[in-house]
Amino acid sequence: MNNTQTIARNSFWFGLELFFNICAAFLTSVMVARVIGPQRLDQFNYVAWLTNITALLGTVGLPMTTRKYMAECLNRGEPGVARAIYVTGLKLQILLSAGVTIFAVVLVLLAEAPAHHLVSLLLVMNMAPRMIGFIPSQANNAAEMMKRNTAAALTGSALNTGLTLFSLWIGWGLVGVASGFAVGSAAETILKLRGVRAWLREIPPATISPEMRKRMFSYSGQGLVLMALNVVVWDRSDLVILRALNHHVGQVTFFSIAFNLTERVLTIPNAFGYPLGATMMAQYGRGEERLHQLTVSGAKYAFLLALPLLAGMASISGPAILLLYGHAYQPMIPVLTIAAVLAIPKSLIAPATFLLQTYENQGYLIGVGCACGAMDILLDVWLTPSHGAVGAALANGLAQTAAAIAIWYRVRRAFRLNLRLGGFGRIAGSGMVMSAVVLLVQYVVSGYAGLVAAVVSGAVVWMTMLRLTGAIDREDGERFVHIGRILPARVQPIYSRFVSLLATGSAP
Repeated sequence: MNNTQTIARNSFWFGLELFFNICAAFLTSVMVARVIGPQRLDQFNYVAWLTNITALLGTVGLPMTTRKYMAECLNRGEPGVARAIYVTGLKLQILLSAGVTIFAVVLVLLAEAPAHHLVSLLLVMNMAPRMIGFIPSQANNAAEMMKRNTAAALTGSALNTGLTLFSLWIGWGLVGVASGFAVGSAAETILKLRGVRAWLREIPPATISPEMRKRMFSYSGQGLVLMALNVVVWDRSDLVILRALNHHVGQVTFFSIAFNLTERVLTIPNAFGYPLGATMMAQYGRGEERLHQLTVSGAKYAFLLALPLLAGMASISGPAILLLYGHAYQPMIPVLTIAAVLAIPKSLIAPATFLLQTYENQGYLIGVGCACGAMDILLDVWLTPSHGAVGAALANGLAQTAAAIAIWYRVRRAFRLNLRLGGFGRIAGSGMVMSAVVLLVQYVVSGYAGLVAAVVSGAVVWMTMLRLTGAIDREDGERFVHIGRILPARVQPIYSRFVSLLATGSAP
């Protein structure tokens, strides 16, 4: 199977997982926000953020090292070494997660008020299974078989959502919400571990060479530093400064919800981006010829997916928040608008980052993380005391934009890539016209009817503009048709005709 079909197949399964998670997260977010209220959610969101970033520190070091070197070995015909890499990474990750969890429990007992102990401890218990679960997830990604992750992820998400809604119904409040997180994460990790064990146990074990161990150690260490820096730029470290410098009730909640919503939307282009990264690392093991083409094409398609979603979210943020969350969350409207618009550059970062990581060139990424992290902190200190969550959204988004520009500048210079900027410009123009139409429709029609009309008209205008501007060319159309071969036979003709309507010069 070629790279295009492999990416398409993995995008389908990863996309299915993300779609379910987005729907579940949106449902629970709205219900929790309406039942609990912005004031009571401030402390919960802050502790949840601390546990989330601690768990995320375990996503890049050992798990990313496991994925990269397992992918290389599997595609070089060395499955025994790949198995040894997985076992080593899993053992180290278990020890790391145990140490982090114990430290977090002690910190909660010493630093938190007794009234918050139970909820905070339940959130802390969520960290260990999440950290451990990243290892089997990346093992499946290394084998370019993301389907193996999907059932476990859907099961964990369903348990989390069900327990959360049940707890709100019977009045357990935040204790029930935190319990749902812990149970869902534990179930997902157990299922993933069992799945990887099933396909690895038939492979005879081998040993890891000293040279590879040295490369793995260096790569893992750089990845951990990189993730720590990315947490400052991407993952709401702004909350720490916001909480310290602005004491207006609800500001932490407004920023946290707005940030979560934009991150959930970004997972849709990531449904393509993460399978692309897995294929790029596997391609490095098979040969490097197509890596550069994959990088530019991946960025274009991520932009094609992210722009209408994020620009559309920014355009409908006012009526959507009032209708879904209620008037208590009205101050969140400008926060969500800013966060969504400034998250658009972030959608372009993943392909360039994967290329640098594939070539073990993470030093530049660390430098960019340091510079943009400092920029984020300085802007937070300047803006959050007077502007609260709006200032935090501006600081975070501007740091994202600066990082995207710096990373792509490096990739273009280092690998002499033809970025084909004309295609990106046509996509951006289409998005501007779409946003203008959405805003106009909302001005004319109010309420739920206006919201629905805005979404429908925006989708129609977006697709029309793609055709008129030629944003999707013949080569893109042929690639999309090729990807469509993974669809059921009855659906393929309909899908092909739809592609032919969007792609310039594409045969029906």
